[in-house]
Amino acid sequence: MDSTEDFSPYRQDGKLYGFVCVVTGASQPVGQAIIEELAACDSPPSLKSFNASLDSISTVHPNTKIVPYPFSTTTEDSTLALIDEILASFGRLDVWVCNSALLGPASIYDTSPQDLIKCFEAHALAPFFALKHAPAAMGKLTERGTYPNAVGKQQRYGSIVVMGSVAGTYGGCWGPSYTMAAHAALGVVRSGVAVLKGTGVRVNCVSVGQVDVGVELQGNDVKGMNSQFPPASLQEKDAQQKTIGLERAGRPQEVARVAGFLASGFSSYITGANLVVDGGASVPVYSASSEADVTATCNAYSLSYLEFTHLRDKSASSKALAYCPYSKFRVGCALLTKGGEYVTGANIENASYPVTTCAERVTLGKAVVEGYHHQNNDNSNDGKGGGFKAIAVATDISPPASPCGMCRQFIREFCDLETPIIMFDGQDGYSVLKLKELLPLSFGPEALGAPDPNKPAQ
Repeated sequence: MDSTEDFSPYRQDGKLYGFVCVVTGASQPVGQAIIEELAACDSPPSLKSFNASLDSISTVHPNTKIVPYPFSTTTEDSTLALIDEILASFGRLDVWVCNSALLGPASIYDTSPQDLIKCFEAHALAPFFALKHAPAAMGKLTERGTYPNAVGKQQRYGSIVVMGSVAGTYGGCWGPSYTMAAHAALGVVRSGVAVLKGTGVRVNCVSVGQVDVGVELQGNDVKGMNSQFPPASLQEKDAQQKTIGLERAGRPQEVARVAGFLASGFSSYITGANLVVDGGASVPVYSASSEADVTATCNAYSLSYLEFTHLRDKSASSKALAYCPYSKFRVGCALLTKGGEYVTGANIENASYPVTTCAERVTLGKAVVEGYHHQNNDNSNDGKGGGFKAIAVATDISPPASPCGMCRQFIREFCDLETPIIMFDGQDGYSVLKLKELLPLSFGPEALGAPDPNKPAQ
């Protein structure tokens, strides 16, 4: 898209100069932080539903006009009425941020159909109405208005930002109604890409992890709604260090900055995206010395406790064999075949850096030349058929390091997409993901009609 003067994010007077923005759910801490972020971008007339004091924002950001507008985000008539009033007052609409803090009950047994409906309305129906009706308003072109700080709009553009949750990405973060509604919200964004073709309007999602909103949960029944709040244990420092890569909860301002980025021209070529803002909790780090963690991993990936232990020990001990005089970054790898054999390797560096070979490629190459057969070739009698069951990678850093892009593609050549990749750090932690999660939408040998390994070459 051609960046006209009134849209350019590089103007000295602000990223969103002259924009009209809507932020829903602005009575919540994240919503209030989004208001401050958009105000800091020097976005003028903004329409928001919130009850917080506006004096401080108006004082700090005098170029921003805040207009409180209470309306129901989950009714189509209210959405249309708000858009009509925006166009009547300002002649344009540029940004729509959908934000909701409704969690719903934690247990499915406490969840009524009404609870589920409320969550869907708050998290998915409100973005649906925005997607359905806001783009037409965002397409309105205007000359410079008469209200303070107004600018003209000479081409169609706009940004819809859905504030979602990591519950819609990997689930299990809270109760079933919240998780289902979060998935539905992300579905609105995914479907919106095709809906918005030719409009100049973008739609994106921010999937938010644990955020410290300043509510002390320990021992407090917040307005009699404990069932709507996460367990107090999540606020404990030890729990955050264990489950979050950055070892702390996020702050509302950190989430708001991502929303501001998606609202501005800095993200002009981003649409249909899901930006995860969770401090690294998307890939949880477990404890290798925790019997509960290891048992859960083994059950999830069809490994025995002994197999897991061998993979950990063999990958860790292989680091001692690494040849890395330049980077000093040791990597050990252990490969478990479906026949119960282990193959190990380590990284080998070279003075000509591109010639360096990573531990994963060394190990898989070694396995192949030693006769361990690719994928599902079970017709051999040497005990080396059947493919590979799991791969472990060990480094000296924390949190765990994952295979590089080249290694992921190399693994793809020889391993099933369901193969677990276990990543051990230099202490006691580990993470695990399937190959299909490390390399989504991958290209593999089947795309080229790979020959049957049991048939001789022609």
